[in-house]
Amino acid sequence: FFGATKLFMSDDASLRRMVYLFIKDVAETCNPDDVIIVTSCLTKDMTCDVDLYRGNALRVLVRIVDAAMLGAIERYVKQAIVDSSGQVSSSALVSATHLFMNTPDCAAVVRRWISEATEATSSPNEMVQFHAMQLLYQIKSNDRLGVSRLVTQYSQRNTLRSPLALVLLVRYTSKL
Repeated sequence: FFGATKLFMSDDASLRRMVYLFIKDVAETCNPDDVIIVTSCLTKDMTCDVDLYRGNALRVLVRIVDAAMLGAIERYVKQAIVDSSGQVSSSALVSATHLFMNTPDCAAVVRRWISEATEATSSPNEMVQFHAMQLLYQIKSNDRLGVSRLVTQYSQRNTLRSPLALVLLVRYTSKL
């Protein structure tokens, strides 16, 4: 597992993607001390200029971190949610959704990202809007009034250009 981190030095995109998949599959069975080393490599990838690496690093990172390590990467995920790249922003929102479902401690951290998720709904990218609506609903799903305000806010403003996000609004309306 530790030897696989040396493959992060490669510039080959296909090899990098395979390393991400390998880490994602093997991380659950590894020593927690090794996970810290991989976390630092993935954090480095989250700050690089290549959007493909940033998005994939986010997806893998949330699969291997626990609530204690989430505080260390919270700043990077929050920045990625409001990133100008649709790929990175969408990856961060989906990753936040996975974190929210992971443990109650992780869900408490993700709840603090509501302003970033709200900002992501104004993205020009349709998938980012869709994933932002999903995350906002998940955060507010236990609060009936919060869901009602969410539906009212986005149905009156007409800022959502994503057909998928509009379908989510219809779905959330029917649940009220």
